[in-house]
Amino acid sequence: MTRSLLLAALLLALPAAHAQDWNDDADPTQSAQAAAHQAYTARLADELARGGGARELALAALLRTAADAPQARAPDGEAPSRAAPRNPQIDAWLRDAAAKAGDDQIALQLVVAAMPAGSQPRREAARRWQAADSGNLMPLLYAGVTGDALLAAARTATRADARVYEGVRWIASAYRRHPPTAVEQSALGAGEAFDTDEAAAVSAMVLWAAVAMPAYGPLAEACGPDMLRAIPARRDDCRHVATLLAQTPSSIADERAGLGMLRSLATTPAERADVDARQRRMDWRMLEWGRIAQQQPRSGAAQFARLLADPSIGGEQQLVDRVLQEAGVKADPPPGWQPPRR
Repeated sequence: MTRSLLLAALLLALPAAHAQDWNDDADPTQSAQAAAHQAYTARLADELARGGGARELALAALLRTAADAPQARAPDGEAPSRAAPRNPQIDAWLRDAAAKAGDDQIALQLVVAAMPAGSQPRREAARRWQAADSGNLMPLLYAGVTGDALLAAARTATRADARVYEGVRWIASAYRRHPPTAVEQSALGAGEAFDTDEAAAVSAMVLWAAVAMPAYGPLAEACGPDMLRAIPARRDDCRHVATLLAQTPSSIADERAGLGMLRSLATTPAERADVDARQRRMDWRMLEWGRIAQQQPRSGAAQFARLLADPSIGGEQQLVDRVLQEAGVKADPPPGWQPPRR
């Protein structure tokens, strides 16, 4: 994407950290885009909430949280004296969303993402998601349970599916149904052409990555070297979870987390060599994806929007496969290739 369109897409999506950090040297264009973002995000949240569906209400809560995020520094240079209280409308929308969600897994994921971390309502929504998606590891990562409880519950899991693109596609459709007005598009695009479909696709992906991805830290800690030395019997449970993340993921982040765990669990040179080869292949694919995107107009936004709309692409790995295929790039690195950081 052009720099302005990419910034606009990021502003449309990112919560909390999306707020413009005002200071005396702030770029006036970026400041205007930030203001347009907050106005559009607030309007979009209200329009979605009026729809009254579980998904719409949960997404409205996420977007209102973003719109209400205080600026790190006010335009006059004065920092906010205290954090703004949570908007009670957000909690009302979330209560309605949870009541209407039923066994809609995307709705429940959005409710989980919008709930405060560690809260009882978040744990309850994660429990309902788990019940609606038996055998899926991912809801357990949001359930707020101890490492022991998580690993024990994960013994019956058969896959790790965050339904990333299913959720991203729905969020993108919500952006398309309620696009920025012509005036908002002009401000968000900073005078450059604003492509609604591209901005919707990228915004939805950025939003999902920002709010719906799990925190792997507690899992990594539960399966860290110190814990495994203290509780050797835990190794099999950790290996099971790591294998699910590495072999049945719907996102690159899940696969990377699984491979990182498998690397720390490896006990033989052959196991370490296998994980290293898989990580090297991932690094190659991600670097090539980035290189290919940078060679396209708007950093590949049009291609991403097109592939996201393709229902045959079920997850991020498949999308990367398609990007490499269309560019005529092999999915495996050349013999002896190492990523730049190594």
